[in-house]
Amino acid sequence: MSASTTEQIEIVRAAPKHVPQIVALAQSRSLKHIDPAVAGQDGFLVSGYTAEGYQARLVSAEHFYVAVKGSDVLGFLLAYSDDQIEPDEWLNHRIKTTLGSFLVIKQVCVAVDVARQGVASRLYHHVLEQWTSNPVIAAVVNEPPNEASARFHRKLGFEELTRLRPPDGRSRVVWVWRKPRESMLQAQYGIAVDLYKHEDLINWNKLNNFLYITAGLAATLAFTLGKEGAKSEVVAQGVAVIITVIGFASAAAFAVMLRFGRRYLQARKGAVVELEEHMAWHGGQRIVGRQVSEPGSAWLHSSPTGAVMVLLPAFVALGWLAMLAVLLVN
Repeated sequence: MSASTTEQIEIVRAAPKHVPQIVALAQSRSLKHIDPAVAGQDGFLVSGYTAEGYQARLVSAEHFYVAVKGSDVLGFLLAYSDDQIEPDEWLNHRIKTTLGSFLVIKQVCVAVDVARQGVASRLYHHVLEQWTSNPVIAAVVNEPPNEASARFHRKLGFEELTRLRPPDGRSRVVWVWRKPRESMLQAQYGIAVDLYKHEDLINWNKLNNFLYITAGLAATLAFTLGKEGAKSEVVAQGVAVIITVIGFASAAAFAVMLRFGRRYLQARKGAVVELEEHMAWHGGQRIVGRQVSEPGSAWLHSSPTGAVMVLLPAFVALGWLAMLAVLLVN
């Protein structure tokens, strides 16, 4: 969607005149009318209201908005507080016992021809900017797996709260959003950065220890096979084999440790970038995550230095293996 097109879209309170188009949109996204094989990639609706049901929610729901362009309804969002949930909404009553008061986003739906063009995000942000007191939840049917919904909610800062199976038998993933507290974000950001630096330091310490151990073993092997250490050729040969096996095992172990250490480092970096995204909404700057999404910046996601760190002990392990083969042949 171009910038000019985006500017033409308005988010307004749903009115009776919008109900026919809302019903048509909901039916177009209904799981009954789309192929389940592709539903998870494009998103779908299971629970559907009649025109009378949507008419009733025009009055009772605190948040019922449509994204319109001219007279066309491109999408809608229906949300209401826990005071407005119906007696038969088993899942929402169950969540209320855990969270207390909350706002539930009951439905969000966007026309197929404007999917993935920011309409749903604008509807969500319109609600999240107004609702600041209690958690916001979205209970999403996950049979078939709704991958489009999972990506969308994570992008907007929602976190998976739990998975439940109501009496209707369809598994739900419950997503929750809480308004970030700036002081808490700052404290968590400091902790996340410290953990990131700590993990990086541990990896470098591992590599240093590996190099010291390798150098020591190599020196011992050279001495054993040299003139001074070869007082008994058979004994020297046996000791050399043992040293080589130890060297191979050490290199293999460090390769595994550094590989998973690098994964932990990437996870820590991801946490820092995610916190920066939250803080950017409050006037903060992206530091670790700066330029990560720009073209040609794939190396910022995973530094080549990390790959070298992992491959170095792997190559040394191959060297020890080759030395062991030489010793056994001789």
